Amino acid sequence: MPRKLDNVSRMVRGHIGMSMNRFNLFNLQRKVPLNYAGKTLYQQKWAAKSETRAYHGEHLKEKRFKKVIFEPELKTYSQLDASLKSQEVAPTPITLQTYATLEKRLEFALFRSMFASSVRQARQFIMGGYVKVNGVVIKHPSFPLRSGDVFSVDPERVLYALGRAKPSLGKAIDIDNKQIRYWNHYVKLARKNPQKVWEMQQNKPASLNSVANIEAKIRLKEKQDSGESLMKRQQQKVNKKSILGDIVKLGNAAGAHLTADSFEKYGDKLAKSKCLQVYESLLLQKSGLLGDYSPKALDVYFSKETERTPEEKSLLRHVNNLLRELEKSEWERIRLEFENLGAGAAFYDPSYAEKLIPITSLNKEELLEDETKAKVTLPWQKHLFGRKDASKPYFTPWTPRPFLGAFAILPSHIEISFDTCHAVYLRDPVARPGHSEVISPFPEHVHERAYMYYIKKGMS
Repeated sequence: MPRKLDNVSRMVRGHIGMSMNRFNLFNLQRKVPLNYAGKTLYQQKWAAKSETRAYHGEHLKEKRFKKVIFEPELKTYSQLDASLKSQEVAPTPITLQTYATLEKRLEFALFRSMFASSVRQARQFIMGGYVKVNGVVIKHPSFPLRSGDVFSVDPERVLYALGRAKPSLGKAIDIDNKQIRYWNHYVKLARKNPQKVWEMQQNKPASLNSVANIEAKIRLKEKQDSGESLMKRQQQKVNKKSILGDIVKLGNAAGAHLTADSFEKYGDKLAKSKCLQVYESLLLQKSGLLGDYSPKALDVYFSKETERTPEEKSLLRHVNNLLRELEKSEWERIRLEFENLGAGAAFYDPSYAEKLIPITSLNKEELLEDETKAKVTLPWQKHLFGRKDASKPYFTPWTPRPFLGAFAILPSHIEISFDTCHAVYLRDPVARPGHSEVISPFPEHVHERAYMYYIKKGMS
């Protein structure tokens, strides 16, 4: 039986365990090198042994490790060709192999392959019958693997091990009600001051979570695509007919006070001057558009089948040229508006706040009796928080556990397939010049003293 796990986090002494929890990451970040000053050799060896054993097989009893598992002969090899050529060869960190015998155990291989979040969890998977070696279910965590052995884990167990923790029903409802309160507050502010809220939303600082950053980039790409499509839709609404209709409308509204400034909508001085020329051309033609500028009347005006005198044709060509120039300038103005608003607010849609709908809070007492009655209508979530599929033991939709990337270290002696949750144990880990295949958070001098401690005890 393994030792009881009395202190899983080890926050007091700051020991690093073979687990993917956040406490180990914190201890790893604050860890300082061992200080040997003022210590006897035995004290140095004891300190090194304590640090390394907290990581390598902390669940194994010390007596069993010293008498049965520990092997004094460490496996390594040297590059003879380099030494024969009198080349400088990096020293081989052979003492890092002190705990290499543990790496061939099935429980350790599962953890190294990232099929379990800790060695203790790997033991649970093995004893639960979720692990196979060469197609045979193995229920012994200490099963020794040999070169070429293929082991696999039930994919559901791997998703559970590497996935975010599933919240309880009560906690999920509380989180969703909190999200709904924030959403309703956001809707209220957006309707009150839409542009300010839009800009604040776009200028949020980047998240420290790498997964969230990826999702943010995806959302930004979607916004850019939607912004470009919005820009194109606005440009498509602007054409010669729509511009001519606006000119007639603005010119008629100005009446006797008609000037270039009557066409303020079209921005710069040159564009307003062209609008005035178009309206004056229509006055010169005594065009019926001055009284009826409906879409049907505009279609008739631009129709090639309409009979015209040579003078009318000349004026139509002049108006067409002016409208074509105004059309291009309007398209450019719309494009610049989208660009000049900035990367975040470039795709601002003034009507977005009107489409936001407040949401009613969830009835916790009712949902605790029957979870199937839950109806979440948040824009980013259509189910209870983390319980899209309540039958799964992990967070759904599946999300990687926090800080998983800090522990994503793949071993050299195992070939892993995450698509099928299979792995091949290629060989026992060895040391080579400048590198050891045993993954450890401790430097060579710590392993050296730990080995000195065990080599003496093992020979006594």
